Amino acid sequence: MSDQEQKIEIAGGSAGLPQDAVRGVAESGLTRGEFLKLAGAAGLGLAGMGALLGAGPANAGEQPAGGKSKYLFVITHGGTQSSRALLPLILADTVQKRELGEVHIWLVLEGAELCRKGHAEKMVAPQLHKFGNAQALMERIHRNGGKFGVCPPCAEWVGAVGENRHEWVVNRGADWIMENIRDAYVVWL
Repeated sequence: MSDQEQKIEIAGGSAGLPQDAVRGVAESGLTRGEFLKLAGAAGLGLAGMGALLGAGPANAGEQPAGGKSKYLFVITHGGTQSSRALLPLILADTVQKRELGEVHIWLVLEGAELCRKGHAEKMVAPQLHKFGNAQALMERIHRNGGKFGVCPPCAEWVGAVGENRHEWVVNRGADWIMENIRDAYVVWL
């Protein structure tokens, strides 16, 4: 049995994931322990992890059956919980790398801290350190076409207004999130 087949067998046997999702885990280079920590830290269901790790569209650019080709990540955590703030950014980066669809990120509540200049580069999660800090992830996602919005009252609350906010993060209110939920895969963390 090859190393790749062993990774697939170990991940599939332990996590009970669909085989497409298990292959995605094995191909990502994550160890079984790293994957389980990542899945547990996020509190994600197996269906959500399966969609992000390979149980979604089989080929890059393929339109899924439900007509969705957009991923909407809602980030509700900030600096006091850097792991929970970074995880959706890592997942969004993965969607872009695998060319699964458009990426939209909405920063709300403490998650609005991410758009305040000088703050995101300080956010590093010890268990996710190999992915870099929040600033580097956000800049890469933006550079690759990702769109960032922030809850206007939340941005005010954390001081992310005017010159204190990254210029590529725009105000997006509740009406925007409700309109965009219906045609996107939504990951709310």
